[in-house]
Amino acid sequence: MSETKKPILHVSCVPRKDTTLLKISLSQDDLGILFRVTSVLYNHGWDILEAVAETSHEGHVQDLFVIRSWIGGEMSETLLSQIRRDLYSMFYEGKSVEEYLRENGKGDVLARKVRDPEASLKLYNPISSDFTVMDLRMKDTTGILFQITEALFHLGIDIISFTANSSDGKIRDSFLLRTSLTGEKLDEKTLFPLLRSRLESFL
Repeated sequence: MSETKKPILHVSCVPRKDTTLLKISLSQDDLGILFRVTSVLYNHGWDILEAVAETSHEGHVQDLFVIRSWIGGEMSETLLSQIRRDLYSMFYEGKSVEEYLRENGKGDVLARKVRDPEASLKLYNPISSDFTVMDLRMKDTTGILFQITEALFHLGIDIISFTANSSDGKIRDSFLLRTSLTGEKLDEKTLFPLLRSRLESFL
């Protein structure tokens, strides 16, 4: 019987003037990668200012995050090693995000309500693209990217790429999505209403 190969995880960072560039690479794609990564960064008190995640046709994943500590801290080697260990426990040891957050006293984010009456959510299927586009505009809230990736994960929606920017108290997120089961665009009659309902339940 052939042994199932688990993805190779690489975590590195490049310090900047006021932020840190965090790079996370995996040798194969998996549903919920960003869900796990955002949960770990949230737990360690780091806000994602910008993010780009891409998956190649061969299945290799490279995620780049521009992050900043909520308390003005720096990304030390000790913290980077802890982040890697936390991710390892989820990718290799089967620990769930919910279990991880509750163990670290952050379980409240799983049921939090943002309550932003000015939040704007757009979902559409461009004719010229193989993916569904999701655009979200709302007030910046600590941990919001985690809540978004949680909703997508539980609906079986894969994030092919996304960009996230935060400035002046506002967050602007754009995602390219597809279903993890078929690899196709989200169905406008079934998944669109489900996703919209899930996101609007905490926005």
